[in-house]
Amino acid sequence: MESTKLLGIYSNGMVLQRNKKIIIEGYESASSSVTVTLAGQSVTAPVVEGRFKAEFEPMDVVFDTELKVEGTDTITLKDVCIGDVYLLAGQSNMELPVERTLELNREEVEAKDYPYVRQYLLTPDLEIPNVGEESICTLPESDWISAAGEKKNAFSAIGFYAAKRIFEEKNVPIGLIASAQGGSTIEAWMCEEDLYASGISEDEIAPLRGKGSLKKYVERWQQLTIDWRAEANDNDFDIEEGIKDAKPVTLPGIVVKDFSGVVWFIKEFDYDGACEGECYLRLGDLIDADITYINGIEVGRTEYQYPPRMYHFDGSILNNGKNTLMTRLMVEQEFGGFVEGHPYYLETPAGKIDIMGEWKMVTEKKMPKFNSIPMAQMLPATLYYASILTIKNIGISQIWWYQGESNAGDPDGLTMVNTELARSILEQGSANPYSYDQKMIRTFKKMREFFGEVPLILVKMADYINPLTFESEVPEGWRKIQELQERAPEYIANAKVVNAPAPDPVYELHPQNKSGIGADIAKASIKLNK
Repeated sequence: MESTKLLGIYSNGMVLQRNKKIIIEGYESASSSVTVTLAGQSVTAPVVEGRFKAEFEPMDVVFDTELKVEGTDTITLKDVCIGDVYLLAGQSNMELPVERTLELNREEVEAKDYPYVRQYLLTPDLEIPNVGEESICTLPESDWISAAGEKKNAFSAIGFYAAKRIFEEKNVPIGLIASAQGGSTIEAWMCEEDLYASGISEDEIAPLRGKGSLKKYVERWQQLTIDWRAEANDNDFDIEEGIKDAKPVTLPGIVVKDFSGVVWFIKEFDYDGACEGECYLRLGDLIDADITYINGIEVGRTEYQYPPRMYHFDGSILNNGKNTLMTRLMVEQEFGGFVEGHPYYLETPAGKIDIMGEWKMVTEKKMPKFNSIPMAQMLPATLYYASILTIKNIGISQIWWYQGESNAGDPDGLTMVNTELARSILEQGSANPYSYDQKMIRTFKKMREFFGEVPLILVKMADYINPLTFESEVPEGWRKIQELQERAPEYIANAKVVNAPAPDPVYELHPQNKSGIGADIAKASIKLNK
C-alpha cells in the first residue's frame, strides 16, 4: 500500500494554471513532511492529519516538465505543463464527446493533433457528507489525455473545438477539466446554503447524506432499469414466427402509442452483388433502447434514447438479393418509434440505400410503463461536493457552462417520479424555470469563492421540442431558461453568452454542430482574458 499519494487530478499530462498560485495536494501516512518539486522549484510541506498541501508562487508557461513528490515514497509525474485551465461544467451537451460529432466534423478532427491540449475527465464519486463533516468525495485517479490520435474522440466536443482554436491563437498548453454530467440540474451544482435560500429544505437533503447513501440510490436506479428490461424479455418469442403477424407501418414516425414494452421493426431491402469492406447504417434517432440486426447478425445497440444510431458493420453479411433489417425496440414511456427529421439510410461501397418508408411492426411483449427515479446527478448538492469542492484548490482560467435542459421541464414530466423526495426536489427545480437566474447567481458566486473572479462563458440552449409531446412550438419553460441565459451578463459580472445554433431537426436534443459553439467560445474566451 502506498504511503505517499497525490489527489487523483495530479497525474501524468496534467496542465496547471499559469500566473496563479499553484497548490499540490495529497496524502502521506508515515512522514511528517514531503518535498514537492515542480519545474525546478522545490517546496517542503508539512503533513497534517495525513494530508499535505504544497504551495508554489505563480509561474509562467512551461511545456513538458516533471512534478516530483518525495515523502515515504517518491512519485514522479511526466509531461506536466503550465498554461491555461478551463472548467467545463453543466450537462450532456457539454459532456458530449467528439466521437458523437464525427458525422459532421471528421475532416476537422482528423486534420491535426494537439498534444498540448489535455483533458482530465472528472467522473464523480457522489457522496453528500453528514452535517459538520468535510466532503467525503474523491477524485478519479486517471491520467490527463492529449488531443492526439484516437484519444481526441473522448474529449468533450465543445471543449476540444474551443481549446484547439485557443491553442492556435495563444500557443500555451490548454487543460480542460471535463466535469459536466448528463441530466444534471443546476440544483446539483449548488451548496446547501444556497439550496436552502432557493426553497429546498434540509429534510429533503437529509436522506441523501452519509457515506454510501447515494451509492445505494444509484444502485436502486440501475436495478429498476435492469429489472424492467429483464421482465420485458419474452424468451419464448420467435421473431421469425412473429413476422407472420407483423403489420405495415410508415417510418420515420412515433408509431408506438399507448404501449410500453418491446416491439420489432422489420425492413426488407435488395442488394445486388457481393459486398466487401465496411458498411454503415444510419438509423436516425430511436425512442428508446434498441438492438439492430441485419440478416440475423447484430450490427449495433444503444441503451437509451438520445444517441444517434451510427452502426458500422462488415459488408460481407449482406446477401446478393434479399436482405432483412430488424430493430428490436424497448419503449419505456408509452410512446416510441423513429424520430422524424433524422437521416435513415444504409451506406455500402456501391452507394446508399434509402430505408425510409414502409416497414412492418410486431409486438414481443407489453409491459407497464417504466417508472424510474431521477438520476443521482439531478439531486441537490451532489455535484457541488463531487465536482466543485473536490477541485477547489485547482487554479483555473475560466468556467464554461452549458446547462438548463433539466431545469426547463414542466409538471407533466413529474409523472415518472415515484418517490416523494424526488418529486419535491424536481417540483422546485425542473418544474420552476422562472427562478433559474437566481440559482445561476448563487451557483457562480460560490464557484468564484473557490476559483477567484474568473470569467464565465455560458452557452444559451438551442431550441428543442420533445418529439413525444407532439407539439410544434418550443415550450414555455424552455424559452424562459433561454431568456434568462441570454440576460446573464446583466446579473453576473464578467460573463459572456454564446448561442447554440438551432438544430435541424428541432427534435434533436444533442445536435452534432459543436464546432461552431467551440469557435464562439474560443473567440469569447480570448477576448475576456485580454
